[in-house]
Amino acid sequence: MSNILASVQPNCTNCTVFRALENRPLVLPQTDYRKLQDHLEDCDSTSRPGSTLLAYVLANKLMNARAVADLPFVDVAIGGSEVAYAIDGAPPCSGLLVHSARPGAPGGVIAVASLLGATLIGMRVGERAPLLNEVGGIATVSVISILSPSSAAKDERPRSVKECSK
Repeated sequence: MSNILASVQPNCTNCTVFRALENRPLVLPQTDYRKLQDHLEDCDSTSRPGSTLLAYVLANKLMNARAVADLPFVDVAIGGSEVAYAIDGAPPCSGLLVHSARPGAPGGVIAVASLLGATLIGMRVGERAPLLNEVGGIATVSVISILSPSSAAKDERPRSVKECSK
């Protein structure tokens, strides 16, 4: 397949299809990586509904991620980021990605220790991924925009994106 890509890609004027085939590395700040490990340990010690699926998503994310001291990209969903996303082509929603959300947290907060949050963390703008749900269904989540934690703290999110309830 690499021979096919090498022979076709240089002549291509619109290479967005080939960008999707690239193996873009999943990188996370060391603090987020450690928090994901903590969330995975919490899944192992609890018998909450859905904890098995969440453990699977977290373990997969950790297996494919590399912890870095300095994040080389600005468009990565990390703890504290405001993430705008769409599920199965529905109107976009946004939420603040947090590691320590309390039960009954206000709308617009996405716990990393949830199936949506565990899927979103580490994703970059334009990426799509399968999103598991508690009943075993699979949807597709797309990342539309990401505001860094410093921008999210200033509430600079686009007003055209609404907060969604989970």
